[in-house]
Amino acid sequence: MPKELKHYFGIDFGTTNSATVGLAVMDNKTNMFLYGDDEDRPIPSVVAINKNTGEIYTGRDAWNKKMELAETCVYISSVKSILDSDWTQDIAGRTWTTTDVATEVFKALKANVAERTGAEMTSATVAIPIGFVAEKRERLRIAARNAGIVIDSFISEPTAAFFANYEALKSCSTIAVFDWGGGTLDVSIIQNSNGKISEMATEGMNVAGDDLDRKIAKRIHARIARKKGVEMAFEDMPHSAQDLLLVRAERAKRALSDDETATISMLKYGEYGACRETLDYDWFAEIVNPEVDAAIACLERAITESEVGLANIDRIVMIGGSSNLRPLLEKMERKYGELLYFPEQTMWNVGQGAAQLNMIPGEYYTNQSVGLILSDGSYFELLPKNTKVTGWKRELSFALTDTTEEARFVFSGSSDIDASSLKYRSLLVPSYRFLQEKIKLTVAIDENLVFQAMAKSDMRPLEFSRFWNYEQLKCYYRLPDMR
Repeated sequence: MPKELKHYFGIDFGTTNSATVGLAVMDNKTNMFLYGDDEDRPIPSVVAINKNTGEIYTGRDAWNKKMELAETCVYISSVKSILDSDWTQDIAGRTWTTTDVATEVFKALKANVAERTGAEMTSATVAIPIGFVAEKRERLRIAARNAGIVIDSFISEPTAAFFANYEALKSCSTIAVFDWGGGTLDVSIIQNSNGKISEMATEGMNVAGDDLDRKIAKRIHARIARKKGVEMAFEDMPHSAQDLLLVRAERAKRALSDDETATISMLKYGEYGACRETLDYDWFAEIVNPEVDAAIACLERAITESEVGLANIDRIVMIGGSSNLRPLLEKMERKYGELLYFPEQTMWNVGQGAAQLNMIPGEYYTNQSVGLILSDGSYFELLPKNTKVTGWKRELSFALTDTTEEARFVFSGSSDIDASSLKYRSLLVPSYRFLQEKIKLTVAIDENLVFQAMAKSDMRPLEFSRFWNYEQLKCYYRLPDMR
């Protein structure tokens, strides 16, 4: 009989870059594939749409020609950050939404998988930041589905990173995940209690690798201008020249994380013509040190917010392309020493964990209670803490205690619900004031971890149903049994 080959995929859908990792399993043997570009790096999450023709550009080519394409295209470089906005654009006879733009990113990721190994990515586990709101999750699901990919599950990025390194970290109870990529820095303090992963604190900043590339490019431009004796602002250079220098600056940044010098050469840098600059490490470190110091301060704030104290942090996991910056590593080594843990594939780590959890999924459980305050002031629990989320649903009937024209459901169970200004008007159901009338309440948790409630009188038609959603439901993730 022919052997069955099974594929599992994880996607780290990033602000600047998206990493797709595949696991191919046959005869209990697993091979991992990193689906990057021609430089074996994650695919830029950018989309450019020609204003006249509607032609679409994605991936590394669109990234390298960012300034040039901006002249003729609508260029979207961080769709993840605006996914819950009302952004729309009429481009070449078509109205585009953020969901449409995200669909093009997923299409590019799917096509890249097919081109490189011939595999078809029809489903995946997708890693997202902690606090990624329900609306963004739903739009991301729709975008993936439009590209022919079913999102089996979402997983938080720090949980995915922890699971990717489970063998090395499984004895740790408190872990800091320092994820500095191209678009953002995300720091998370997570707690591991026998495979129960709870997120205790998060901090972040919107300064990352892309900002450093631009800062370095502008400093290189200033050196060239001084040498050539022709003063011109970097922003006034032709867009193709800006693109060229940004690409060279990014390469120099990577080189200077290993070497003492890096040389950039350009045959034609706008009106400056042929240019060649040798950059040394001390010059580079001086440029990026303010951002490095801000990143370390971000980690310190997260540790303080978690209230666990540095002494109780077992490991600091360094992931994301910008976590490889040598000036950062030197300062982190001096400050944190043996606490630091460096995975082999820092840019792919989150995607790898997502792929592993696609193959052997865990489960979400509630980390809080949700219930009702009854007319006598007592608390009636609808959703207990430590409840498995998948498929959870309850249907109940309540009786009226007076001849009111509205049945009022008052929810409780956590401090944010109790503090809501709409607490006492969150679910008002029209009633007929008959004491024999029943109010039916259906509660469930949807695929985006939203607690949903629907209520209506059994004497009224369906259009009199009323709804209440709770999007801040606290959950923890239980990893699969790895014994």
